[in-house]
Amino acid sequence: MDKNTPIIIAGMHRSGTSMVTNILQKLGLTIGSKLDSNHESIFFQRINIWMMSLLGSSWDSPKNFENIDRAVKKNIITQLNKLLDSRTNSLYFGWSSIIKKGSFSDIDRPWGWKDPRNSFTINIWKEVFPNLKSIYIIRHPIDTAESLLRRQKKEQKKDIQREKKYSDLVKSLLSITHTSYNSSMLLNSYDDCFSLIDSYYAQILNNAATQEALVVKFEDIISDPENGIQKILDYCNLTYNKNDVINISKGIDPSRRYAYRNNPDLLKFESSFNKLIEDMGYSS
Repeated sequence: MDKNTPIIIAGMHRSGTSMVTNILQKLGLTIGSKLDSNHESIFFQRINIWMMSLLGSSWDSPKNFENIDRAVKKNIITQLNKLLDSRTNSLYFGWSSIIKKGSFSDIDRPWGWKDPRNSFTINIWKEVFPNLKSIYIIRHPIDTAESLLRRQKKEQKKDIQREKKYSDLVKSLLSITHTSYNSSMLLNSYDDCFSLIDSYYAQILNNAATQEALVVKFEDIISDPENGIQKILDYCNLTYNKNDVINISKGIDPSRRYAYRNNPDLLKFESSFNKLIEDMGYSS
């Protein structure tokens, strides 16, 4: 693999992207020095947020860059290249790189980043890194919707209970990377979640049809983790120790596969969203 070729991990939120990223990190993939709780590089996450904001979109109301003006697209790419080569990349390489500036053009180890937003910004990243490797993780939509709505309610409760300060409002006005709320204002029901999942899957299909990509089911990884992990590693051309893969595989919980089937209240969605389920390659 070319030393400056990134491995980009994407897919719908709550679909298993964090699990895959954590596995690859344990096997030697550099994903950044400063990460959030979901193993997302703060540096690339903020760039994706900025790019999506240019379209008036966000992770919970996404749009792609397929129909933007060519001159605008070229200008965005120019800005990205300057940003990647600036000292702000210390958010990825670590603060020590401020003295000896890190560079994505001569990085000497396997590297990449994870962010579900990559699903919609990948066409721009492809212009910056033409040989990038992209991995999309998909998961049964009912399990994804349940996990997403559960997280939404948890974050919403925290947002309501957390004391708001004047400084929080000022931050949200001054920077798109700060807000007084962590929860989505748009996801309030299972229908909302399924609609968002449909949007992400449609974009993943479009990406996979127009560029080299690996689409992997979350369930395939946890049902046969050794082969599932090796498939991803082989696609990325990453060298690995087979014993390390075996040890990591032992720690994967197979009970997360089709967990919704243990909840009668969720089984009703099999008929309600049968088309999406079948389109994604799952049979009810």
